[in-house]
Order: sequence, then structure tokens, then C-alpha cells
Amino acid sequence: MDSPQSLHRPRSKWPVFLVWLVILGGVGFGAFSYWKRWEEKRHIMRFGPIPMPSRVARVPNDWSAETLALRLQKAGKVRDASAFEEVADEIGLQNVQKGIYALPRSASPRDLAKIFKAGPTLGRVTFPEGFTGFQMAARLKKNGFVNADAFRTLVYPPGKLSPYEGTLFPQTYDLPLNGNAKSLTARLQRQFEKTLKGLPRPFPQVKGKVLTTVQVITMASLIEREAASREEMPTVAGVILNRLNAPMRLQIDAAILYARVLEGKGSKKRMTYADYKFKSPYNTYLSAGLPPGPICNPGADALKAAAHPAKTNALYYVLSPLLKRHRFASSYSEHLKNVRLAEKERAAMP
Repeated sequence: MDSPQSLHRPRSKWPVFLVWLVILGGVGFGAFSYWKRWEEKRHIMRFGPIPMPSRVARVPNDWSAETLALRLQKAGKVRDASAFEEVADEIGLQNVQKGIYALPRSASPRDLAKIFKAGPTLGRVTFPEGFTGFQMAARLKKNGFVNADAFRTLVYPPGKLSPYEGTLFPQTYDLPLNGNAKSLTARLQRQFEKTLKGLPRPFPQVKGKVLTTVQVITMASLIEREAASREEMPTVAGVILNRLNAPMRLQIDAAILYARVLEGKGSKKRMTYADYKFKSPYNTYLSAGLPPGPICNPGADALKAAAHPAKTNALYYVLSPLLKRHRFASSYSEHLKNVRLAEKERAAMP
């Protein structure tokens, strides 16, 4: 039997200490795990990929990496400008070249830094309405596109009618500087197809037959070259349609000028008497009906005018140097008066 002294013996403190040690260890481990997850999340937030709000970045001037970082953060392309600066420093990106850069659907700061270090990938080029494929190729070359010559060869295969003329939609594009000829033409044709789908239907008729799509495009190319303004395009279209139905030869100078370019004769501003005898199916003074294909790449307004010409009795038009627009006439005698008036205006000009 225990003595009274043994019943009041103090208990050991080790079990309590061990309990507290376990509790503190658990709390510490939990805190460490939470901190680790928070750090991982913070790292992903700073350095992880994010969706690009736009797929193109334009750098108007040569920028430092710091300036670019701030602009990217403002544009929502990086979450943290300092994170971009860190990876830019790691890969040796100090200055960013002026130009246009294509971006992926999503990118991390490191992905972006590599893209900007490699240099511009896109070039901005503007093709005015009425440009031929020859003129487009020349502009591509002037703007530094690698495959400009290949583009020209593709658009104008030797000895064949161009399968592309008329379908290369004229507007401003951001195109890949190293893009191959087929990808460049495909981009222009996609925009053309969108415009074509929006044209009013049915197309006009000539002698009871609805014009084909190619004929409408060809007609639009003539309108683009002939009209002095967008406003008079539907009336020019009406004149062309009236002459086709008459039937009368179109006698359009722009078609002859295009024929000269196709034959390697070069372009010119003023026609001579010899030009009207230039032997070519594009010479609408010698050949009846529309030329065999488009003579340029028309814009949306010319295409709309060809698809829906204005109703008019006019069969003739002549450009007034004074008015900067055409005078239209329904009879040849009236047309001759307009021609003489245009000649007087031209003679009176300084």
C-alpha cells in the first residue's frame, strides 16, 4: 500500500510539453504549407501565362525594357511590370525595336520578353482602292516584306490570266514580314470574300442574263479606275451597264492602260492615238463587252456600285477638270458638248 507521501508525488511535465510540441509543430507545418501555396500562387500570378487582350503589340519608338514593361501592364498583357523586367534582364533584353509584334493567344512574361527580343514580326502596309497586283507587290517590297517578288509571281503566272487580280481586297493590313506569297494573298482574299458576301443580290442583268461574280468584279474594277469619287460610282456603273445592254463598246481608257502594263509596256497618264489601237482583249475600243478579267483590285464602294448600279439614261461621261468630276450625257451630241467644255476648262487652267 502506498504511503501518504507517494499519493502526493508531483506528476511529470513531459506529456504536456509533448502535447504542446505536437500542436505547435502542426500549426507551424500548416503555416509553412499555407505560405508555400501562397508563394506558388504569387509566382504564377507574376510569371504565369495569361490570355492576351489583343494579338498585336505596336511599339511606336525604340523603348527600354522598363518602358515596355509599364506599357504591357497598362494594356493588360502582363500582371506585374516588375516580373517582366526580371525575365527581360535574365534573357538580356534591354532595348525594344520599333515595330509591330504578333502575340500568341496567351503568354507569360518570359514568352513576351523572347518575342520582343527577336524583333518585329509584322509590317503595316496600306493598299489603296484600285491598286493592281503589280502595285501591291511593289508596296510590299518597299515596306520590307521578304517574299514580295514571290507574291508578284504568284499573282501573275507567266502566260496566264491572273487568278488573283480583283480579289486582293485593298485596305490597311498588319502582315507577317516573313509570310510566304500564298499566306499573303490568302489574307487579302479572306477580306475580299467577306465584302463579296455582303453585296446586294441579285446581280444586274445584261441582255436578260444575270452577271456572274467574275463579271461583277471586273465591272467593279472598271468603276474603281473610272469614277472620280465614291459618290458617282453608282452612276458610272449605270453607264457601263447601259452600254453593255445597248450594245455599245465600253471604250474605257483604263483597260488599255492595264493591257500595256500586262505586256510590260509600263504605265502612263495620258493616252495617245496609237494606244487606242493597242492589240489586246483588254482594249475595250476594239473588243466588245467586258474585258476578260478585272483590271485592278476594287474596294467595297466600287463592288457595291457594280452589284447595284444607279438607274440612269446616260451612255457617256467625260471628266471636268474644273469640277473634278464627270459630266454625264444620254446622247452623243450632248457628250460632244461636254467634251468641248472639258477641253476649254483644261486650256484655261494654269
